[in-house]
Amino acid sequence: MACAQSVPRFRAEDVRPHGSAEPRPLLPGLLTWIFGADLAESPGCTAKNASDPATYKTELCGTRVLVGGIEARLIAVMPGQINLVLPAHPWENQLVDMQVVRQGKASAVVPVHFGDNRPVLSLPEPAFAGMPVWLRVEKPLGKGWLRYPFHTEPWGTGPGVLEVRSQGRDLPMLSLLPFVLPNIGWTVGLPGEVPQKYLHRLPLHLVFPMDRPGTYEVRYTEYRFLPLSREREIHLQSVWTPIEIQSATPFQRRAWLQRLAAAPPRDTIELLSNFLPSLLAQRDERALRLLAPYLDSRDPLVGRYAAYALHYFDARLLEKVVPGRKPLRNVRL
Repeated sequence: MACAQSVPRFRAEDVRPHGSAEPRPLLPGLLTWIFGADLAESPGCTAKNASDPATYKTELCGTRVLVGGIEARLIAVMPGQINLVLPAHPWENQLVDMQVVRQGKASAVVPVHFGDNRPVLSLPEPAFAGMPVWLRVEKPLGKGWLRYPFHTEPWGTGPGVLEVRSQGRDLPMLSLLPFVLPNIGWTVGLPGEVPQKYLHRLPLHLVFPMDRPGTYEVRYTEYRFLPLSREREIHLQSVWTPIEIQSATPFQRRAWLQRLAAAPPRDTIELLSNFLPSLLAQRDERALRLLAPYLDSRDPLVGRYAAYALHYFDARLLEKVVPGRKPLRNVRL
């Protein structure tokens, strides 16, 4: 039998996160596939209960997998494929040696890439003072993803906390925000899927005063509560990441607002995921007049979002443009 004579064989690109059609950087503790040849005796075998991690073993049918010299827990082994859970060792941004051993026969040592085990922040496009500043937050594979809006309060940042500093000093949150929302993971229900281009991002301009050009540093943190305790610990945290906010002329800001006003969407998802939060970067009479019709939207999500958005405008301006309308203030508990 070929399997009894040949050593296991696989390549670095054959090691993939579970469900991934293409190779991607790995993470500690991640459910992973290995594809190859002669990885196990035919027909192979599985853990006692593939849905119960407590039953995963470091050896199945004489096959073991070493990752950085540590035995991985195996879910299933077959001649052409192994399903496993990577060890929870803190590898990050490095090549880690992987080896398959079948009945004492060891494959060649294959270095595989482990990536960032923390959120990575960036600006998806150039950002300008006094205009929308969308921050891209790419969470590690298997750690979830972001989909704004999280709440009908525009300044909600979902499960995470944003921090911004300039010249070594913490930038305070916008003073006009009536209350800070709890950082929880659930999101408002939307009538459909949000386009990919609007995922993994947060409107930094709705939480901090991004109205001056310069270099800022931003950090994103998620916490989780310890079991049977009210104490919390850091679950995910990015490094402090520099971003550049460029200066913008009054003409640039006017032109941007005119483009936004020229084609207002009707779709709820487009309104809440992009149009309205972008509009709120400019808090003058023109922006308020564009926002005002949505206060009476037949869509309760849009109407509620617009009512909370009134907090971004001066009280005298509100009385001039939408007399008698007050910003929504009911506090979430």
